[in-house]
Amino acid sequence: MHVIACGWIYVGEHIEWGTWLKNEAFNISSQRTDATTVYITSLYWVVTTLTTVGYGDIYGKTEQEFVYTMVVEFIGILVFSIIMSTVNSFLSATGDVDIVEAKSDQVDVWLVKLDNSRMSKSLPKILYDKIKVYIQESLTHDHKKLIDGYDFLL
Repeated sequence: MHVIACGWIYVGEHIEWGTWLKNEAFNISSQRTDATTVYITSLYWVVTTLTTVGYGDIYGKTEQEFVYTMVVEFIGILVFSIIMSTVNSFLSATGDVDIVEAKSDQVDVWLVKLDNSRMSKSLPKILYDKIKVYIQESLTHDHKKLIDGYDFLL
């Protein structure tokens, strides 16, 4: 954020007319114009721009400032996307596989119990495999069933 804030100051100081530093709405010329005030104001602009809040009290007036603002907004979108992707991959990678494996083991136990309950006839291998595949796929793709589970597995 420091580098972006310094860049915003640089863009504002090196354009000769109508920059954010001379914006009437911001009115920095009537305030103290020391480096600390300009830096804090620039850092405030960076935070509101990167977080997409953008109050509108500090804004660019030249084409160069508009382009810089768009670049900063895209950086904010990129950083937010990377963070969300990382969180999503972390949450989905660790939990689902373990739950599916545990439920799959429960399905195996249930199928053996079902097979044993029919003493005179055994469960055909093809039917056994199809039931197992069906339940595994539904557990993998239906997250509500991962949480609630199947009644017959209890």
